[in-house]
Amino acid sequence: MNAHDIERLLERYYQGSASQEEEQQLKKYFDRDDVPGGLEAEREMFRFFSRQARQDIPLPPGLEERLSKRIDQLEEEEKRQETAGRARRLSSPALLRWAGGIAASLVLLLGIGLYRQANDRPCDTFDNPELAYAEARRALNLFGTAFDRGEKQMEKAGNTVQTVQDKLMKCPLFMNP
Repeated sequence: MNAHDIERLLERYYQGSASQEEEQQLKKYFDRDDVPGGLEAEREMFRFFSRQARQDIPLPPGLEERLSKRIDQLEEEEKRQETAGRARRLSSPALLRWAGGIAASLVLLLGIGLYRQANDRPCDTFDNPELAYAEARRALNLFGTAFDRGEKQMEKAGNTVQTVQDKLMKCPLFMNP
């Protein structure tokens, strides 16, 4: 592989559009010692990722039980709503609040787990500012891509809910006398 191909793959990798095969090609390339000087930071980053992937990160204590309990509660609530026999209209703002609440709960659980993990053992900082910049850039690109996808899915779901509501309102069963 030449330097141009590697830089093209790196660009796709940082944008979050690289396939697993392309990521494996990058990992294999940066596992070598004869990497050009301009790609030294990327080599260190990929080696860091390889070391991190080999570490076993434990889940926070009780997380699985709490999630199972919450899932069971949601299933019971869903069954109660089905047996009530009432037709409910779910508006787009309510759907967004519901999804936002779940997302906030997951972020909170993740934050608590990472906070506990960080307090259990000391954390190292990056010694190489170029590697830190590359990692921060990669993380922000991944976050932006995932956020855009989620936003598009939420918009699509809102449009679908609105279409269903419009069709239901045209149905004689749901029209007000």
